[in-house]
Amino acid sequence: MNVPAPSAKTATLSVFKDGWTGGTQLSICDETGSGFRVCGPKFNGSGTLLIKRQLTQRDADEIRRYLDRAFPKES
Repeated sequence: MNVPAPSAKTATLSVFKDGWTGGTQLSICDETGSGFRVCGPKFNGSGTLLIKRQLTQRDADEIRRYLDRAFPKES
């Protein structure tokens, strides 16, 4: 079965509690489910989702502002 691609790109932040270690995991994912674990133990499938937020353009702009201050691009 072919699933149509989303009409817009998305980015989602998710926080999980790992079932094996009890540690907290933070990840950012795109609309395909591919993502990057920002911190916490490696994902092993035992986690419980605590909170999930699809980022808005305002969220992205604010996050980018902090990242640009911390890690300015070299000209």
